[in-house]
Amino acid sequence: MRLLLFIVFLVVFTMPTLAQENQPIIFATATPSIETEILTAFVEPESVILRAEDGAFLVGDFYRVDPASPTIILLHQLYTTRASWEDVIGALLGAHYNVLAVDLRGYGDSSRSINWRKAVDDTQLWFDWVRTEAGVRGDAISTMGSSMGSTLAIVGCANDELCKTSIAISPGWDYYGIVLDEALSVGMAERSLMILYTERDRWPVLGMDNIEEASAGLLEINQFTGNAHGMDMLTIHEETLPMILDWFALHSGR
Repeated sequence: MRLLLFIVFLVVFTMPTLAQENQPIIFATATPSIETEILTAFVEPESVILRAEDGAFLVGDFYRVDPASPTIILLHQLYTTRASWEDVIGALLGAHYNVLAVDLRGYGDSSRSINWRKAVDDTQLWFDWVRTEAGVRGDAISTMGSSMGSTLAIVGCANDELCKTSIAISPGWDYYGIVLDEALSVGMAERSLMILYTERDRWPVLGMDNIEEASAGLLEINQFTGNAHGMDMLTIHEETLPMILDWFALHSGR
């Protein structure tokens, strides 16, 4: 009986010490911080519906953290929706950015069929909405896109005179007939662009020399190992999310 009581005493009174001695060291990764989780829980998105000139309904979620903070427009990749940005949205909110995540036409809650030419015009509609209706700064809007969405992010930023910066995840030189030449050489000449891609991802690799040659503005290219494409790369390479936050901290007009 005495032996049993002694064992119980050891378990109860040494557990806190053992837990403290084995606490992990937490580095900056794609895992949301406590602050991020709190903000994500309390920043309720506003559902936004726009109508394009051809009658298409475009749907997005707008998260307003602070009217004085920059705003990031998120443009998803093929076969996904605005929900694919969930972890990224949490990190951006935790870093005190306003966020607009949209469904491209033909995807999610947005209507009509997929039309990439019209999707370029749709991106400008979202810029205009943030600037006139969102109640936030109109001079501090940036874009981030994945795969085909990265093309829209680059071209959209290039077309908007006040866009601050853009981040392109797995971009291609020519996706579905939308070539980046003029956007990089003219529209982005006074803007900055960060690219993330993997060394064996076919389309980004094929177009990277052209992208580098055409770019007239500030360009940072980050190549990672493997062949992950788009949002998969953010999951596999956890260092990418801190890099994204660092880039926006420097270039989004904060």
